[in-house]
Formats: sequence, structure tokens, C-alpha cells
Amino acid sequence: MNGFDYEQWLTSVDGLAARFVAGFTARFGYPPGENGVRRAAGPVPDGVADLPAPLAEFYRHVAEVSFPDLRQGLFVAPAKAVVDGRDGRWPVRIEGSERIDVVSFGSDGGGTHFALGLPGGAPVYALPPSAVDREGVYDDHDSRARVIAATLPEFLTELHDLLSSATSAE
Repeated sequence: MNGFDYEQWLTSVDGLAARFVAGFTARFGYPPGENGVRRAAGPVPDGVADLPAPLAEFYRHVAEVSFPDLRQGLFVAPAKAVVDGRDGRWPVRIEGSERIDVVSFGSDGGGTHFALGLPGGAPVYALPPSAVDREGVYDDHDSRARVIAATLPEFLTELHDLLSSATSAE
């Protein structure tokens, strides 16, 4: 995580989010949802220290990311939801041509989960809608899971760039 400036990222995303929702209703004909980032405040929730280091560091700075109107939606869940989701409600392992333990941390509006590979917290996987059993095993026998970023900071940079493109396209 060294080298990624969360404060700079948060400040920039805050500004881009404000521009993104300005005039949204006039452009699209309906009001925007709550688009933005929520900064972390106070101590991190119990269990965050057990998450991979990149995700634990993220939650020291960021409480939640919610962009329901950016493409089909893009969300990074609050820390407590991620910790609680490790009980099998969200994918915790990919099984297909490989067996990969993961921690799910977000989603898009179309049912795709975002997950970090374990134990080190990299790479970032996109897990399109598929069967997930009661133990949180994601069925990837059709090889639809894919790496979308090498690291969590790269994922966050891509989110920033996507938001920047959406605001400059107006």
C-alpha cells in the first residue's frame, strides 16, 4: 500500500462525485442516487485487522464507496459488511480450473462481486453472477471470473478514472 495517497484519492473523488451529480436530473430525466465516498471516522470495526493488509489499510481511510449511477453501479461495502460476508454470504473461494481463496469487498449493480485474492490481498477479481453455495464457494467452472486489477490501489485508480471520464463526457 505504500505510495497510494488515500487522502488525495478521497479529495479528488469527492470533487468528481459532486460534478457527476450536478445537473444529473436534467441530463438523464431522473434524480441521481447517493453517489460518493464516505470517509472513515473513528476506530475500524472489529475483524478489519483480519482482512488482507490492502483492504485493512483501505478501511482506515474509507468507510464506503457508493456510485449507483456510474455505469451499472459500483460499490465498495462498509468494513462490517465485508467482515460479516466472510461467513459464506459472499464468495470466499473460487473453484474452477483453480481453487483460489478470496475476500469479497464490493459489487456492481449487475450482480458481479469484486474480491481480493488471499492471502496477500491481490489481485482484484470480478466474479460475474454465478452459483455461490452455502459455504461461499463461487462456481467458476465456466471460467468467467477474471482479474480486473493487479492491486487494490490499481482498482481504486481505475474507479477514479472511470468517474473522471463520466464527468468529462458531459
